[in-house]
Amino acid sequence: MNTPVIPVILCGGSGTRLWPASREKKPKQFLKLTSTQSLLQDTVKRALKITGTEAENLVVVTHESQEEMVKSQLSEINIQNAQHILCEPHARNTAAAVAFATEYCAHHFGDDAYLWVLASDHFVGDEDALGKACQLAQEAASEGHLVTFGIKPTRAETGYGYILQGQPLSNPLVYKVDKFVEKPDQETAQSYLEAGTFLWNSGMFLFKVGDVLSQFKNHSPAILSQLTSAITNIDNGQVSPDLYNAIPSEPFDKAVIEKSSDVAVVSCDPEWSDIGSWESLWETLSKDKDGNVIEGPVACAGVQNSMIKAKDRLIAVAGLENIVVIDTGDALLIADKNNGAAIKDVVDSLKKSDNYN
Repeated sequence: MNTPVIPVILCGGSGTRLWPASREKKPKQFLKLTSTQSLLQDTVKRALKITGTEAENLVVVTHESQEEMVKSQLSEINIQNAQHILCEPHARNTAAAVAFATEYCAHHFGDDAYLWVLASDHFVGDEDALGKACQLAQEAASEGHLVTFGIKPTRAETGYGYILQGQPLSNPLVYKVDKFVEKPDQETAQSYLEAGTFLWNSGMFLFKVGDVLSQFKNHSPAILSQLTSAITNIDNGQVSPDLYNAIPSEPFDKAVIEKSSDVAVVSCDPEWSDIGSWESLWETLSKDKDGNVIEGPVACAGVQNSMIKAKDRLIAVAGLENIVVIDTGDALLIADKNNGAAIKDVVDSLKKSDNYN
């Protein structure tokens, strides 16, 4: 297909689940967690490689407070990457961000252009598998479908939403979506894993500009109309802060995808993770013979299946398993690696104090 696929990178979020490395002023997408480049930079390079899109056609949606960080990191790869940065004056969730990008792309690339919507802070270990899924998604989108990417589950995960596969479409590797399911409890997640017809919802989407605009009009007209009212200069993607703030705050999934009857899912296994916790980051990284991820000046004895990241001072750990120790110089986290709820609780308590940032 010769019609361009435009990567649209959603680069918002305040980055709280990987505290203290990730902070509101520099959330996880700007950090070098899985390679020598940031998650944002890895996402951009991967998206451009898979789609074959020219660097100057990349679109990024971010909050205006993060514009300079986005511009700097994109320019480190290629100065042309930073030509289409859309800045939200207020965070209004992903439906507003997708609508903003779609209206902008309709003006610059036309209604027949394909948009591949991606989070800026996810990890993909198998680019070839994702590339094959993207090609299948474009074929399904050419038939008018809004396509989501479903990840084949490897465990009974309670932290992700799920997609129930329906009947196959013209390509037997692409399915209609029967339903979307919220994050389940452990017993339900186990039943989904055993059923073999449920996929993790990755939050990646591919569709034609004109098709998603029609779906917005049908299912969330208030979001689209308020967005178009807020745009003051479509050439430069400028919006009125007050009118943009009036856009209903809703996830794209809820506003459009879960209401539409034209949604398809591509099943894939690209070694994907949303890196939503220290545990999931540990899972993606290379480990030593004891299952540990070690960085910086660290001494260990009798330590297994742990992540220990030191900055300037020596950290010595002995006789412990399944822990995470993160030292950023100004803050130190010591936690049970597998107890994400407890880590969330302590971070939530820090948000209410003056010690969070």
